[in-house]
Amino acid sequence: MAVLESIFGKRQKPIWEEFAEQKNGVLKSESGDLFVEYKYLDFILKIKNYNYTVVGSSYSESYMIGMAEFFHPTQLVLEITKEDWCTGIVKVFKNKGMKIGNSEFDKRFYITSNKELKARTVLNDKSLLEKIISFDPTRIEITNTGKFFGEIPSKGKYILYCAKKEEFKDLKQLNEIHLVLVSFIENLKENCEIK
Repeated sequence: MAVLESIFGKRQKPIWEEFAEQKNGVLKSESGDLFVEYKYLDFILKIKNYNYTVVGSSYSESYMIGMAEFFHPTQLVLEITKEDWCTGIVKVFKNKGMKIGNSEFDKRFYITSNKELKARTVLNDKSLLEKIISFDPTRIEITNTGKFFGEIPSKGKYILYCAKKEEFKDLKQLNEIHLVLVSFIENLKENCEIK
């Protein structure tokens, strides 16, 4: 752990340790990135600090990410991204996305899904929407393909991840990610029968 302290600074490690203790989890490191794994209901949640560096350059970005893996019988795929100029182009030429009927949420986020009715049911939860709006993520996704922030879903499973492009700051930030993940999991368990 001495290497981690030299990389991340002595002030960050105790914050991660406190969060791990609060959640009865385990603090780990992977390629220099810290994360905490812990159990919620029957799911393993992971919250991590992920540093993405473009190969062959000095450009890098930091993300705070929460994720959970599960069996998903309804096979809902959902993408929620911040509304920006890229999504504006996609709307014009490819996919207008969907609206859920919450004006603040619809204005701030671009939403796509393979099952719009089921996605609307999931996103009809006012408490969940408030948590998402408050956290202001860069991206939330439910998927069973690809490699996201160093994670590949296990065979036959889906992964929910909530990512925000920002530097690690404090315990409040970790708890905000936790609240979004927990709200999503509870909602998906009720409306999509995830296991």
